[in-house]
Amino acid sequence: MAVNFSDIKEVDWVLENNKTISLLKKDNASLIVSFLHYFFKSKNKSSYLSNDLISHLSDFLYRINQEKERFPKDAKFYLENWTKDGFLRQYYDKEDALFELTPATENALRWLAELNKPEFVGTESRLMQIINLLKELTIKSSDNIDLRRNELVKEKEKLEQELLKIEKGEYEKYDKRKIVEQFLLLEEIVGKLLSDFRQIEENFRTLNVKAREDQIKKNLSKGKYLDEVFRTQDLIMETDQGKSFNAFYEFLMNPNRQEDLESLIVQILSLEELRDYQRNNQLELLKENLIDSGERVNKTTRVLIDQLRKYLSSQAYLENRKIAELISDIEKTALEIKNNPPSEKDFLLLDDKPTLSFPVEQSLWEPTKRVKLSNVKIEEADDDVQIDALFDQEYINPEVLKDRIKRALRDKAQVSLIEIIMENPIEKGLAEIITYFSLATQDEKKNKAVINENNKEQLSYEINGKIFQIELPQTIYLK
Repeated sequence: MAVNFSDIKEVDWVLENNKTISLLKKDNASLIVSFLHYFFKSKNKSSYLSNDLISHLSDFLYRINQEKERFPKDAKFYLENWTKDGFLRQYYDKEDALFELTPATENALRWLAELNKPEFVGTESRLMQIINLLKELTIKSSDNIDLRRNELVKEKEKLEQELLKIEKGEYEKYDKRKIVEQFLLLEEIVGKLLSDFRQIEENFRTLNVKAREDQIKKNLSKGKYLDEVFRTQDLIMETDQGKSFNAFYEFLMNPNRQEDLESLIVQILSLEELRDYQRNNQLELLKENLIDSGERVNKTTRVLIDQLRKYLSSQAYLENRKIAELISDIEKTALEIKNNPPSEKDFLLLDDKPTLSFPVEQSLWEPTKRVKLSNVKIEEADDDVQIDALFDQEYINPEVLKDRIKRALRDKAQVSLIEIIMENPIEKGLAEIITYFSLATQDEKKNKAVINENNKEQLSYEINGKIFQIELPQTIYLK
């Protein structure tokens, strides 16, 4: 429903209830925006494992709080609150808990990014885009045959004139100003398109919730629930949102379209005029991001429809099962008391569940370990001792590394440390590699890892722009 921003009551309601506005009004809005923009937008990531995002936020908070403790809570507390407020969405993909941005957060980050406009605004490109859209809308929505024919004739004449100019070497070429202007307009459109997928997923979930609420209010018979499932599926996919998405996905899944898109992107990013934009742009991964986002929406739709089908099916199944159980209990009780009916009024007692305790479950007694204290006198250190290194150490969360090893072994019987590091580049230096070895040493005792000292492997990694090389004994993790 459109909001009338000329009505102060409706404006009050938006400012009070819109989650994008709520995010910007938060006391820790600067933390939310800076952290989520860096780890999702700057790194071009759509989702994070729960443990990974907690670890990233812990490091982020540590760096911020070094000068002044602005945010005293731990990372898990903030992420839980952001999820509860609707700024992040947490869901499960198989066994892993994942975090992703919500449409409200996408809108906030995009709006703030648009406040910082580039050095110039491409007014010419925007005007030409508007004119072309108006022209296309006018022609494609008309039943006037003459109008369509005349437009095609004009296009044909224009193309013929362009071909003649090319043959004479008089073709027009964009200068640097226009190339950069068009490129920035492309970047803006791409960013909005990728953000729109969050809203599409959210819209489909809203439709699913509404369909489920409608089913709860109805008194469906056993024979009608299947018809309701198909009707609800058609309802979701026949909306304007569903039709538009289906048309987009069919267009994108065409192999020829994918090749054309990839070829165009490679050619554009190779232009010398765009050298300053080649390292940080959204076009380079556009095809992969579009396919991934489209598949996520399709997967969400399939899961929601399947959940609805299971919900409707379970209603009839549970009712029938409950009736069958009641009838069976009545029949058994009737047979038991057939020849000996109870004489008392209250003949059935329900006891609480018994508490079971087995001797073999008790752990063996272990003597208390005594701590030996040394009485060596501690001498005072010199004033010029450098202790900064003690505070520069980065914490390595072993649980994050365990999750990486577990994911790598999901479809394999064994995986080497080199393969894991290739999939998950080293971010925190030698300490991270040592933690991997510590886990391998623990797993070796359980026959879950092998460390081969006789076979050495070379590893290269980059930290803060510097390349480091290290020789490692071959380390293999087993399933």
